[in-house]
Amino acid sequence: MILPFLALAQPHPLLQDFSGFQQGDNIFLRWTFRSGSLCEGTRIERSQDGMIFTEIGEIPGICGSPEVAFTYTFTDSTPQTNAVNIYRLELGNTGFTTNLQVEYLVAGDGGYSLLSTGNEVELLIADPPARNGLAQVFSTSGSLLKEFSFSNRRFLLTENIFNSGVYIFRLQYENGAVLTGKFIRP
Repeated sequence: MILPFLALAQPHPLLQDFSGFQQGDNIFLRWTFRSGSLCEGTRIERSQDGMIFTEIGEIPGICGSPEVAFTYTFTDSTPQTNAVNIYRLELGNTGFTTNLQVEYLVAGDGGYSLLSTGNEVELLIADPPARNGLAQVFSTSGSLLKEFSFSNRRFLLTENIFNSGVYIFRLQYENGAVLTGKFIRP
């Protein structure tokens, strides 16, 4: 089983952890109150820029437990696509957590999406079969043009490729899985 790309934030003093990850079409958030920590309600907020936040959920009532650590979860079913979603919690009258950044990527039928930004083409892989691998870019005649290691779910395919045209990419993951496809450099 491949672990999802987990994002962690430095939690609020009442919390022992605050984390999140993409799970299918959603972002799954999880936080745990330290034993003996209590507050009055929790608001879950999301932002695209880290400045302006919108409330996307609330857990009313007393949160935490006087005797044991207590964990809560929240599922964001409407994250911004192919972007970093920024979350924070307001824990009753005790203030906000630090911001938690979770990237949400959507894959097409081939398990990936291509994002063209000007003259660059970025590869987005929502659910990679492993964390690390080797990427290769070939011309349509089969010549190897570029090779590099990767450990992210998104990266540029066109860096140091200057000519417009059709190219083939091949991703070889550390567990032996292979992903191939084509892209056009404008």
